[in-house]
Amino acid sequence: MPIEITDIARLARVLAKSGVDTIEIEEPGLTLKLVVDTGARIAASAKPAGTATPAADNSVVAKADVAGHFLAAHPWQDKPFVAPGQRVEAGAIVGLVRIGLLYAPVVAPAAGTIDAVIAETGAMVGYGTPIVRIRPHAANRPLN
Repeated sequence: MPIEITDIARLARVLAKSGVDTIEIEEPGLTLKLVVDTGARIAASAKPAGTATPAADNSVVAKADVAGHFLAAHPWQDKPFVAPGQRVEAGAIVGLVRIGLLYAPVVAPAAGTIDAVIAETGAMVGYGTPIVRIRPHAANRPLN
């Protein structure tokens, strides 16, 4: 069944409402990639994607920015990006989300010590899924 222009318009509306900015659909003989311009939404956002509000214990959570399968390590490496007790800097890669053949990094929103890797390798994660919990260093605050 071919994709109709009305299907594309409906998908674009769903993306815009859901906060997801990109979707790619592949079928034999067809590849469709929709990218929603999120410039205004990002500018109005209080904090960039991948950050979290500090919990009562002051920990922060790195979250998935896209839906896909979580990978704790690069596909060519055995060693995970992070482990509990490891120190990380803000912006450090703490995992990957695989979307088809693409890999999106999950980054630390603050410098600190890894408290726990919440997501399991291979698990399906969605936008905003908690991936890693971090105890910020005393002098550091989450990126926002």
